[in-house]
Amino acid sequence: WLNQLNQTPPAGGVAETTVSSSPLGSASATAATSSQSSTSTVGTPDLNPGEPPMPQTYAEVDRMLKTNPLYSQSLPPTSCSIADIDLTRASITQIELHLNTFVDCLMATWRPPVIGAGFELPHPSVTVYARETTSACGALPMENAVYCSADQQIYFARDLIDAFPHNYQTMRFMAEAVLAHEFGHTVQYRTMILISETVLQEDATTKAAENDLSRRLEMQADCFAGLFFNAVAVSTELTNDDRQNITGLYTTLGGTTAYSDDHGTGANRAHWLGQGLMSTTPSSCSTFTAAASSVG
Repeated sequence: WLNQLNQTPPAGGVAETTVSSSPLGSASATAATSSQSSTSTVGTPDLNPGEPPMPQTYAEVDRMLKTNPLYSQSLPPTSCSIADIDLTRASITQIELHLNTFVDCLMATWRPPVIGAGFELPHPSVTVYARETTSACGALPMENAVYCSADQQIYFARDLIDAFPHNYQTMRFMAEAVLAHEFGHTVQYRTMILISETVLQEDATTKAAENDLSRRLEMQADCFAGLFFNAVAVSTELTNDDRQNITGLYTTLGGTTAYSDDHGTGANRAHWLGQGLMSTTPSSCSTFTAAASSVG
């Protein structure tokens, strides 16, 4: 779950781990693609979002990762209503409707700081799929959830609930905890964080260096999820038990999946989720300046 796709998109697209034709492959960077105006509004998924801004120099890559203008913004309390859902009984249609409604809440929370930082945030859709399928980012496996930057949409496997420990499957906010992480990738993509990380991954000379960068990206998305839940804590009546359950889900799945090398250990993922749960500002999620031990 929460896995990035390492797939090459169709022409003109950009996968999560691919920056089109490596724009920073030489000392003289190629021209960046300008951000296009988005017409999406909360409640209306944008299925044809404009391209995000692109870093033009290595200095900008470094700046976008370490001192991004998003980090100086804040996520104040947001009024959201999140209905309960039993994922073990709900149909695909019901789950898809629930998750797309939940994205409204994510948009209401994240759009102000993203715009305040000088970027745009198109509204992604969520597609729930029942069998292995293909997307703009390539093949989508089961028991997974993915943000695909080739089309800037989110995909959620119907059987992902089966990967949750049995006692977590009917708890509050379990599917939402996954979506909040995937939406964190949406925020990263639109603020040049994901693209900048991809540039450095493509330049990395060892698998260890690639995995270190990937873990920093993934755990920042974990932290962004925590920021979101903290922002809606009052309006959703988020309890201490809810916080512990979300943290437990991250800890358990982070420690048992095959993605620990490039996503991080369960303990470290829980740590960064906790950083967000105790904060109102993305500056608490600066994984790209954190010690290696905290992103292992």
